[in-house]
Amino acid sequence: MYDRNGRYEKLYQYLRQAKPKRHKLYSRKSHKFPIVERISIHERPIIVGERKRYGDWESDSVIFRKQKTALSVQSERKSKLIRMHKVVNKTAEETKYALIKTIESLPSEMFKTITFDNGGEGSKHTEIRKEYDIETYFCDPFASWQKGGVENANKLIRQYLPRSTDLSKLTDRDIYDIQEKLNNRPRKCLNYKSSNEIINEVVH
Repeated sequence: MYDRNGRYEKLYQYLRQAKPKRHKLYSRKSHKFPIVERISIHERPIIVGERKRYGDWESDSVIFRKQKTALSVQSERKSKLIRMHKVVNKTAEETKYALIKTIESLPSEMFKTITFDNGGEGSKHTEIRKEYDIETYFCDPFASWQKGGVENANKLIRQYLPRSTDLSKLTDRDIYDIQEKLNNRPRKCLNYKSSNEIINEVVH
């Protein structure tokens, strides 16, 4: 369904990251049930934090006002590649299927680890780990900065999809087009290459 390399897309003009006014942050409640086989981010291989290899991902959800429909977002730490999928809700089951779409969009060697926060949407991580042989890790409570790659991806997504967006009016193709606009954007941190250019060099 997806062209993982996005070759047909044109490069889009670089857009500066918007900086809206800061609002008071309300801390999320901790997941009321322990996440089974949860492995702390502090046990994650050091090389993941150093961004010296491809295949280390972070996962998060982007929510919108007055609706359960959300986006499940994954970002590869080194290439900054983004995958985003519309989900009916933030449940673990919906998130698992979104992760499977992301995993099956690229060769298996591009998936070594996935890092989650402590929300319940990551609680089916053991199924991903066992089926795809991908190590899974979790941030400390209330420490979303520990998965800063996907948090930054979420900010870029907000340039196209503010909180007031009605996701029911957007098709999967609409979501994919936004994803590829971001993946085709040249980035200073990538020596002014785009994420898709980097991935095309790595994946043969």
